[in-house]
Amino acid sequence: MKTDHLVIEQDDEMLKQRRPWYYVALALLLVSVLARQPIVFLASLFTLLVGLVPDLWYRQGLKRLLVRQQISQQHLFFGEEVTLSISIENRKLLPLPWLGVEDKITPPLTLLKKRSRLQAVNRDTITSTWLLWSFQRVTRRYQLRCQTRGLHVFGPIRLSNSDPFGWLESETTLPIYTPLLIYPPIVPIETLSLTSVLPSGERATLWHLLEDPLQVVGTRAYVPGDDPRRIHWKATAHAGTLYSKVYEPSSLRRLLVLLDVWNYSETLQGTDTEIQELTISIAASLALWGLDNSYTVGLLTNCAMMQTEQTTSETPTQRPSSSTTPFVNMPFAADDGQYERLLSTFACLLPSIHSSIDILVDTENTMFSAGTTLLLVSAISTLSESTLERLYELRTRGVAAHLILTGDPATLTLADAGNFPLYFPGGKEKWHAIINAIGSEHGTDPGTSAITLQLD
Repeated sequence: MKTDHLVIEQDDEMLKQRRPWYYVALALLLVSVLARQPIVFLASLFTLLVGLVPDLWYRQGLKRLLVRQQISQQHLFFGEEVTLSISIENRKLLPLPWLGVEDKITPPLTLLKKRSRLQAVNRDTITSTWLLWSFQRVTRRYQLRCQTRGLHVFGPIRLSNSDPFGWLESETTLPIYTPLLIYPPIVPIETLSLTSVLPSGERATLWHLLEDPLQVVGTRAYVPGDDPRRIHWKATAHAGTLYSKVYEPSSLRRLLVLLDVWNYSETLQGTDTEIQELTISIAASLALWGLDNSYTVGLLTNCAMMQTEQTTSETPTQRPSSSTTPFVNMPFAADDGQYERLLSTFACLLPSIHSSIDILVDTENTMFSAGTTLLLVSAISTLSESTLERLYELRTRGVAAHLILTGDPATLTLADAGNFPLYFPGGKEKWHAIINAIGSEHGTDPGTSAITLQLD
């Protein structure tokens, strides 16, 4: 991004207060000419420099700069490392003896020291000082470890400039935003026994002879010979080429992950973020397990999502924002793209903005069709009798409900919860073990813990 079009705030009153330097320089020059004193002439030149140099750097120092920011990858798994590159080019004759750069990171990431990879510190701002000569370009790289799930945004970048004397300082903020998506840690599910209310007609087969035209699960490119009734006209108009509807085969098994992100800790008198992150990680692991086991997987959760939106500046950037609706509805799908969609959705979840899980169940009836296997992933402290009542009602409609509860099983006080299949993946100790085992064994997939779960 170029700084030429940016408005750099300047203190006009301060500049007016510096005008006496020029008056003194002019007076000394007149005295040196009238008295023919070389020393006085040199004093006038020195006074002129003292007045002119700070003003010149104050007015022109942050102009004609080209600032670039990029990261090595925009989608990473938990525990991987990313390289942040900041490049600044001085496109003018005036050198910059001191240029301060502050790059905001939201949420913070772990910055690795260059000398030792063992030295790491969580940073929400990278602060550095630069020296740029005339028409010089400098690039600096920073290694960061991705140990926090979420949509992280680098930016905005704040520039501050000072003159060689260090008297005047100007600053400006560049609206440069670079997003980084970090997926939640994945825990391999070793065993999980799921019973079905309606097993007949759910089992996936190699060849699907029957399709349900009322259940559209996606689109694909038009193939000559497709029935004209299959053409998806909205997608065709949007893409400018023919697309056909993909119907849901009647033999597919449907797995719905119902994630309740809210929890409350009596000890902390507030939200327990570790249990919250464990719950999200378990939900993501179960969703991927479902895809690996030939389920058609959907997702419902009662929180908002972080998003990025394009700005209208000269150089397009992505500004962070959060969705206004505190729930996420991801339709059922079983294609390869569902892996990326699920991981990205879990990564962008914003648990601090949430709604009631009961309201979500009441308003999203279309996801609870007969034959669906439902996995309610929730903290034990969050589960309520009203939620269990809704699960009872769903069971009468042919939905097989299972409870996956994080936290200490001894704290479960609802006796009615025992009427559903219960699974307890663990609490804080399990969460610490999962993240510490990320990448600890050779051959494990990126972002996958060496710890496995047996839910049976």
